Amino acid sequence: MNAERTGALPATAPRGSLAWRLGLLLGGIVLVVLLVIGIVVNRVVSSGYQSVLAAQQQERLQTAADALVDAISRPAPAARVRAQVQRLAVSLGGVVTVLGPNGRVIVAAGRQPTGDMATLDAPIVSDGQQLGTLHADLPAGVADQGFLRLFNLTLVGAGLLSLIGIVALALYGTNRLTRPLRSVVDAAHRLGSGDLSARARGGTDGESAELAEAFNLMADRLERSESLRRRAASDMAHDLATPATVLESQLQAMIDGVVPADREQLEAARSAAGALGSVIGQMGELATAESAPLQRRLELVDLRGLLDELTRSLEGLARERSVAVIVDHSEAAAVSVDRDQLARALRNVVTNAIQHSPSGRSVRLSLATTPAVVQIRVKDEGAGISPEDLPHVFDRFYRADRARSPEENGDRRGSGIGLTIARELVAANDGRISVEQTGSSGTTFLVELPRA
Repeated sequence: MNAERTGALPATAPRGSLAWRLGLLLGGIVLVVLLVIGIVVNRVVSSGYQSVLAAQQQERLQTAADALVDAISRPAPAARVRAQVQRLAVSLGGVVTVLGPNGRVIVAAGRQPTGDMATLDAPIVSDGQQLGTLHADLPAGVADQGFLRLFNLTLVGAGLLSLIGIVALALYGTNRLTRPLRSVVDAAHRLGSGDLSARARGGTDGESAELAEAFNLMADRLERSESLRRRAASDMAHDLATPATVLESQLQAMIDGVVPADREQLEAARSAAGALGSVIGQMGELATAESAPLQRRLELVDLRGLLDELTRSLEGLARERSVAVIVDHSEAAAVSVDRDQLARALRNVVTNAIQHSPSGRSVRLSLATTPAVVQIRVKDEGAGISPEDLPHVFDRFYRADRARSPEENGDRRGSGIGLTIARELVAANDGRISVEQTGSSGTTFLVELPRA
């Protein structure tokens, strides 16, 4: 209720900044990508390092095997090689065994590793003859854990720094990208608070520029509509007040006995009441026209007969204005429309043409057909419509200063909704109305309807 009275925008629940949401979304995506890349890199490096380490251990084991050739080739080799094997086992961190040619254990030293093990064998060869085998059971991956731990810490640190940098850049970039949106939001709040001059500024990108342009077009129309509404309220107040005042004065004068309650005075009162009812009736017509699409009842209508009926119904007005209404319907044409709605629309257009044609001139109605539409033209011989008024002739309550001003013969001004009603009714029947041409020789209105 308060928001409606003040014109302010209704309160909404607080929402997170779009820039922050975009920045965090991008940061989340980057985090997932970094995690996937980190896992893949970790696996690849770990596998590669294991291969290198295994090759080094194999080479070391083979070197030790070559060093044992002399000792193992002599009698009673166990005592000689035990010390060497013990040192090798301690160095490698596993169990090292010297096997004879028949697979018999000659010497074994070291402690059995726990967990996963890697098994390596190196032949003990002398002059092309294999004297035995140096066998080792080593813990898999123990020797490389220090390196991988350092590598993983480096990888995580680099990933976190990259994430922080990317999120910061993303927030900066999204803040710049969403700045035009904030401009539109600010302009919308100002417009909703009653500042009809509020306009938005778009950014350098096409989307925000298009959004700002669309908002500004809406604001222009709203400002023009509000101006027309205020002008219409003033005009309608005047149009209603004048006949109401005349009627009240006339009746009060008859009640007070100032003027006799004869036929002449009653006719004057009736005329004032009729003018008052006419304005109210037009307002009702506009409301009905706006809901015309929901109320239309389609039927096949012969336009020649409709134009003849329309001409006869306006004979009184044409005679009063000394204007001839000429109908040229040499072509037969039929359309599927709501007959009453189309008749009301054409009556408003023709009435407008009669009212703006000088005395002694004519208004011409003609029919023409194309493969797709039926065209109805209404041409008057008035002074035409000025260029500044032309874009607004179908706006509700719009009155061109010259065309709608009181004339010298005392005609009352129009309400400014006759052509608006015509446009709504024609549109409700899938047609359109426009000003085909205007100038000092007159104005031609064009009504186009789909062919039946």
